[in-house]
Amino acid sequence: MSKNESGHPKGYWMGVGISIGIAIGAAMGPIFDNFGVGIGIGVAIGSGIGALLEQRNKDNIRPLTEQEQARQKRSIAIGLAVAVILGALLVIVYFLQSR
Repeated sequence: MSKNESGHPKGYWMGVGISIGIAIGAAMGPIFDNFGVGIGIGVAIGSGIGALLEQRNKDNIRPLTEQEQARQKRSIAIGLAVAVILGALLVIVYFLQSR
């Protein structure tokens, strides 16, 4: 492994933190009688944990490679396309229900 490939890619620790936060939020779900609220709070907590971990490990973080950047752009495009399709379906179902 070359020196450029050592360490974790940028954003790795943020993902770890959000995963931990979602687990914490799911455990908090019964407290609020709503798992959605617990998970939402968990994502916020996890973002803070992830930012802390990114800062703590900033010496071991490497920039994304071209292949990782391309994969990230492709994933974002697919995610946005799915969100638009689901939004359009939501609007269609809403108008069909209002008849």
